[in-house]
Amino acid sequence: MLATGCTREESEAPGKAVAPYVQWCEAQGTARGGCLVSAARVSGDASACSKLKGGAEHTACLLAAAKTSGRVEVCRPLADRDLVLCAFAVAAKNGRDSACAALENVHWEGGATRDLCTSVAQGEATGCTSAGTTAELSELCLRFVALRRRDSSVCASLGKDAPAARRCAAAVAVEKGVPDACGPIFSGTDGAAQHRCEVQAAITKGTFPPCFGDPAVCERSLWVARACEGTSGAWADDCLIHQAVFGTGPLGCGAVLDKKRRALCGQLRDAQEGFVRARDVDAGAAPTPR
Repeated sequence: MLATGCTREESEAPGKAVAPYVQWCEAQGTARGGCLVSAARVSGDASACSKLKGGAEHTACLLAAAKTSGRVEVCRPLADRDLVLCAFAVAAKNGRDSACAALENVHWEGGATRDLCTSVAQGEATGCTSAGTTAELSELCLRFVALRRRDSSVCASLGKDAPAARRCAAAVAVEKGVPDACGPIFSGTDGAAQHRCEVQAAITKGTFPPCFGDPAVCERSLWVARACEGTSGAWADDCLIHQAVFGTGPLGCGAVLDKKRRALCGQLRDAQEGFVRARDVDAGAAPTPR
């Protein structure tokens, strides 16, 4: 079900499990690209990315698939900096340095990126500031160590009130799903960044479903191109589908009026439940009941 290598993802059509997501995204107009990135983020299946023809969205799609699936191989077509980001993200998520093998011959910024990746996997901040490591590479390493440890105190070594320290702490707040932590991080210095942090952390926490709290965030990276309140017709059905698939609303797929969209809703719901169960098993948790 999950992607296994870069050749497969680029050459084959989307797998059966992710196909309903791709079908959904193809009907999203200008939000199509962001929707496909979300399909990869939700499913961990990089085959959805084959619908994106290069550029920033294609890169974001591969990075999202790798982080969710824990498979760094999908990022091998990427340039060095993005490949480093991918390996660091996977290592931070699963705590295994096997992802770091992808950086064996990557010396971006002149650094020993594989060694830094191992520091991320081990949650060891001291390895991020070794001699010869550039400021940007050190910052990325420390940020992902903080994510691995889910501890924003790691960010303090980037400098008090420094933009890099705020970016690092905000990433931890989002990862932990703590919107209230965003205000003290920015303290009025960057209202837009604080708001983005609060929205993304609230989505992680599950306070409100993606897309319905902030249409701008939704337009960029989530499922529906605008909030559903007060809408009708296809947009109303889209909102109902989203709520049924992600379990954020009181109604199920039966509330979707259009027959074809109702059938797609059922396919998406089944696919999503399958992905959630697979991730629960991978994490060693009991499968989520249907």
